[in-house]
Amino acid sequence: MPGVPVKLIWTREEDMTHCAFHPVTQCKMTGAFDANNNLVGLHMRISGQSISASLAPQNLKDGMDPVVFQGLNPTGPEGEFGYNIPNLLIDHAMRNTHLTAGFWRGVNVNHNTIYVECFVDELAKSVGMDPLEFRRKLLKPSTSRSSTRWPRRSVGANQPRRACFRGLAQNHAFSSYVAAAAEVSINPQGRVKVLRIVAATDPGTAVNPAQIERQVAGSFVYGLSALLYGEITSRTALWSRRTSTPTT
Repeated sequence: MPGVPVKLIWTREEDMTHCAFHPVTQCKMTGAFDANNNLVGLHMRISGQSISASLAPQNLKDGMDPVVFQGLNPTGPEGEFGYNIPNLLIDHAMRNTHLTAGFWRGVNVNHNTIYVECFVDELAKSVGMDPLEFRRKLLKPSTSRSSTRWPRRSVGANQPRRACFRGLAQNHAFSSYVAAAAEVSINPQGRVKVLRIVAATDPGTAVNPAQIERQVAGSFVYGLSALLYGEITSRTALWSRRTSTPTT
């Protein structure tokens, strides 16, 4: 009836199909050491979708998407690359799929941090260095140095190891320095269990400490939910049309 408001509620499944999806990317990384095991070169090549190309093509700069490089910029609050490496090349091969890429909490800084921090662990292992000491050697002189030291101490880095794996990560994004240490176990069936996560955050002026604490805790819940439970399957329908020529 005209003029009568109608309340429409989408199911969760319907709602998900109406939204844009977090951009999908992959990354290939190469590191170079000198004779003294100093990291002197790093090449990071990202391949994947562009949010700006999907939603705001006018924001592309010379065909490139600045959003892709969140957490990898030389300076700035949007996300500064935290390591001092003499020879550094970070590039993006834009590969847009049929799915619309959109914004998600943290956007590209999420997977860029995973790429960098996982590779830093691999680099440290390749030269037989402790992952924390390797990071401290490379970090820029900023508050990220102290925030990376604290979480590792809090999970008992100098204590005998429990039957678990330990991981470290640090990042500078959105004008904040963050670092975390995690203890994770994997059972014989391959099931992952997060035993503990210790986080440090330096957001500058803390107006509401309780809000900061909830933001940090919520971020871990959000990330772990996406990692362990979130999944979206996309299917592309291929249509074919048959034509026939009349015969007489």
